[in-house]
Amino acid sequence: MNDSRIPETVLKAISEETHIVRAYREHLGYSIEDLAIACGLATEEIENIESGRRYNKGYRNRIARSLSLPAGTFDELSEVSDAA
Repeated sequence: MNDSRIPETVLKAISEETHIVRAYREHLGYSIEDLAIACGLATEEIENIESGRRYNKGYRNRIARSLSLPAGTFDELSEVSDAA
């Protein structure tokens, strides 16, 4: 992934071991509830994702779209893997 397109605040949060979804969510000013509503997931699902649980590509793309990020934003990152 080309790090130059990732905002500095997101890169900093990731370097401090914040999950990338949480880093982007907080950078953009979304609460967990806001993101859950925007992408149609339960708040518990967002919390699980941000705590490092595995989730599928459909969720990754829904979250990316809800944060106005390009589809595939989370695909290249190893900690965001497909659900088993």
